[in-house]
Amino acid sequence: MKKYFLFFIFILLLMITTLFSSDFVIVRDMVGREVKVPANVERIVTTYKPATQFVFALNAQDKLVGVDDGSNREKLFSYMYPEIKNLTAVGSKREGVNIETIASLQPDVVILFPHNEAELTASKLEKLGIASFVINPESLEQIRETNILLGKVLGLEEKARIVDEQFENILNILQRTKNLPNNQKKVIYFANSELLDTVGEGLLQTDMIELAGGINPAAMSKKGFVKISPEQLIVWNPDMVVTSQGYRGNIDDLLNDPKYRYVKAFKNKEVYRFPSELEPWDYPNPSSYLGMLWLAINAHPDLFTNIDYEQIVNDFYYTLYGISYNELLNKANN
Repeated sequence: MKKYFLFFIFILLLMITTLFSSDFVIVRDMVGREVKVPANVERIVTTYKPATQFVFALNAQDKLVGVDDGSNREKLFSYMYPEIKNLTAVGSKREGVNIETIASLQPDVVILFPHNEAELTASKLEKLGIASFVINPESLEQIRETNILLGKVLGLEEKARIVDEQFENILNILQRTKNLPNNQKKVIYFANSELLDTVGEGLLQTDMIELAGGINPAAMSKKGFVKISPEQLIVWNPDMVVTSQGYRGNIDDLLNDPKYRYVKAFKNKEVYRFPSELEPWDYPNPSSYLGMLWLAINAHPDLFTNIDYEQIVNDFYYTLYGISYNELLNKANN
């Protein structure tokens, strides 16, 4: 009997030791794949800019060993972590990534973009023994999910929780516009890099418009990316036009386009470019929450008279990146 008891104790201790010294954690990525990743991640590769920014938001940029082709030229990243300019570029969402280059960097984990053969890329990496997972921050809720997921993968769950509090704080402020009756909402048209390129249902910018107390006219009948005619924009007659930070034109030139002189947004000079000078606030990244609040304040200024927007922005950047927005601007201008 004593022999069996001692054997039972041995097995129990072995199970406990295995549990607490496990070298891996299991996570489910944002396309539903179950992924085994190292418990202690020290080497990260990102394959598109939003992934890089979520890593920065968790203050894990010193673990980056490779990034997409654009991240090492992004102003925000360069001001915060100049070493990013020297990191190896591994490809892009548009053109695909170089598997051999990624493998040569010996990453613990690779963060992949959604769509564009991401799962095929993940399969190729898995055959090389490289863990990877897909993120998909294409809505405000998915931005929060991405942050929490990365916190778990990188062992930074407490920092992810603190970041999530910033998102929650902004959503609480936006209760003022979230449930406005339709007759008080503004019709807000969003333009991508070209005026007549917009977005419909299912994309981040539509979420932002709706929570800011607006109606996206393109979302009423279309999904995804949408191309329209000048006549359609005139028929929609939006109260506001907001362009992406990446809009290729000039806002003053746009305001003076005679085709749209009778459209309410143009007539009332309610045509704006999304901030900011450091990074676009209309892209699928953490700062889109700031962009959404900016949009709400511009659409319904009377509802936010007691809000110190500059302080909110500075607190947001300081919480995520350890430096205020104003300090970063000073770096950019010097």
